[in-house]
Amino acid sequence: MRHSPFGVSEPDTDDTANLLNMPREREWSMGEVVLPLVEPDLVGVWRKNVWWFGLRWPFSTVLFSWVTVTSTLAPAFHLDRYLLTMLAGFFGLVIGAHYIDITASKDKYLPYFPKMNRGAIRTVGVLAVLAGMAVGVYMSLLYSIWFLVFVILGGFFALFYPIEKPKWLHTYPGFGIAWGFMPVLAAYYIQATRIDLLGLGLAVFLGITVVEMHHMAVLTNEREYGIDLTKNARLLLKIHRTAAYSIGLILLISRLV
Repeated sequence: MRHSPFGVSEPDTDDTANLLNMPREREWSMGEVVLPLVEPDLVGVWRKNVWWFGLRWPFSTVLFSWVTVTSTLAPAFHLDRYLLTMLAGFFGLVIGAHYIDITASKDKYLPYFPKMNRGAIRTVGVLAVLAGMAVGVYMSLLYSIWFLVFVILGGFFALFYPIEKPKWLHTYPGFGIAWGFMPVLAAYYIQATRIDLLGLGLAVFLGITVVEMHHMAVLTNEREYGIDLTKNARLLLKIHRTAAYSIGLILLISRLV
């Protein structure tokens, strides 16, 4: 089994071949097979194109919201640093890590995007991670050389989390560190240029929060869980996203007005 960022268990290779041979999970509509939901954002507009889906925008926006919360709660708020933080995260995590994950989890996504060009997606993903790291290096030279520690760790997580190496990284604790604790602590540090108990507290809290979100995403897998459970999990995810968006937007406005 494989877990993707903000995703769910990936079936074994043999399961992929059986995916279309399961009568209970197969329906025909307009000549197309309706596949079971295995990711909460494999619906609607996100199903139209693998490049669009790869951005994982509903969940990436949640990450940006928590980064915004941390940035705005720092002792000082600098808009230029915040925008550069978002740019680095967009390249490194939103594009880079997610595109690499799609190619590493090819058997999982192939039934949904049978014509995807894995080589091109992987290349764009790696280049995006390097672009995000380049933005981070620029920020380090501009604001604090110690920020390079976050740049190196962030690049490591973006490149290696999707391919499950090392194994400890691709666990719930690893996910909490890579997609919660480190990004928000980095956002706090670049604003305050120091790490204090407030920053650590926010990083720990949001690290745990993204793990809870990840687990709710796991429970939306229609191939493994019942209809009531997956329905409730999707509802909880919507509530979680609404809370993240609202809090982040309100705190950002409070810093800009």
